[in-house]
Amino acid sequence: MPKLTIKQFEDTCGSLFRAVKVSEEDIKILTDALLFAGLRGHDTHGIGHLAGYVKGYMGQRSPFAGVKRDAMPRIVKETPGTVTIEADKCIGPKVTMWATELIIEKAKTTGIAAATVTNCVHNGTMAYYMDRIAQAGMIGFGFTCAGNASPPWGGVDRMLGTNPFGMAFPTKNSPPVVIDMATSAVSHGGLAPMLAEGKPFPPGILLDGNGEPTTDPKTYNATSGQKGSVTNLANNHKGYAIQLATEILGGVLPALMVGGEGFTIASYNNPSFLIAINVGFFQDENAFKDKLDTRIKQLKSSKKKPGVEEIYMPGERSYNNQQKYRTAGIPVNEHVWKEIEDLAKELGVKLPEINS
Repeated sequence: MPKLTIKQFEDTCGSLFRAVKVSEEDIKILTDALLFAGLRGHDTHGIGHLAGYVKGYMGQRSPFAGVKRDAMPRIVKETPGTVTIEADKCIGPKVTMWATELIIEKAKTTGIAAATVTNCVHNGTMAYYMDRIAQAGMIGFGFTCAGNASPPWGGVDRMLGTNPFGMAFPTKNSPPVVIDMATSAVSHGGLAPMLAEGKPFPPGILLDGNGEPTTDPKTYNATSGQKGSVTNLANNHKGYAIQLATEILGGVLPALMVGGEGFTIASYNNPSFLIAINVGFFQDENAFKDKLDTRIKQLKSSKKKPGVEEIYMPGERSYNNQQKYRTAGIPVNEHVWKEIEDLAKELGVKLPEINS
């Protein structure tokens, strides 16, 4: 599998974005967001999104169609503890991180602050924003609505999105507890390379056109609402409930949007609802972190099942990847790199020589 150093990653992103005349300010935030995901071992949301972002700026057929280079996100409503942002088809990481920084500042004086963002083009990995909130010593929550992927429990038609949500909790001596997960069995970003490989899926992910379990990737068509679907995260009524609740918070509240209403080939809307909770308004911040660190130690030292070497906290393996890949290099899916190579050739961009 190809590997990129941090510099090679940044150079690859920078050269492709510059080739389509993205501003240096936007290149910096986009590269940072993609690098964050790549270092944590999620190349589907890291380098895996690079070609799609670039094609979006080019106006080509892309999952991220409609992004505007000269977008002017603006605050349309604001109170001491809330902010409502119209993104004007801004690329998502830029405007969503802006919203994140705003609610962190607000929560310093209000205790709890929240933001909605609508009309932005793909906000990337939710962990990027949740980790920022945790680094500020606060608890973060984030919800978004993302296309049609799953049927309602007992149904067949693809109606509910992958609908990711995130949470983060600050710690003192342990990595922050960071949760970032689709409410479907697999995200769109994770689904694409699996479909490209054409191999049988693990059980419990795909449903065929009749809503029955299958492992055959040919039963799923990513662009057809009538051919196959992805199960909810638990493949039961509880997973369906969580998927729907996330749609309401991440879609209806910020954008009056459900299912695939904001996802067309000509226009992409990835709204979000973000919350920052200032721990110090409810408990002594150090006491909270000490208690959480103690609980983490308890959980990690508890009796393990045969064959289990370590019990991990949510986000811990991603954190470990982050430390490892800084020196060992960031693995890149071969299908993803091939797409980047093809795009670079089209744009006349020279890519760095990378190790396999």
